[in-house]
Amino acid sequence: MVVGTPHERFGQQVTAVVRLRDGKAVSEQALLEVARTHLASYKLPRRFVFVDELVRSPSGKADYRWAKARALEGVGAVSA
Repeated sequence: MVVGTPHERFGQQVTAVVRLRDGKAVSEQALLEVARTHLASYKLPRRFVFVDELVRSPSGKADYRWAKARALEGVGAVSA
């Protein structure tokens, strides 16, 4: 999931909340290289926050409030 987190200069930045499959490891640089093949540069995540589990709503949709809270914790920001 991707959410916006505070950025001093631009107001917000793209932050990706990532859950890796069990037993897998990947660097932020590797994720960025793959994303670069699919996205314009201004859409690329500037930060990555790794979590053990992604939370979904009861209907199965992405829970963006949860993701934003985890992203804010991961980048050291205080939620607004």
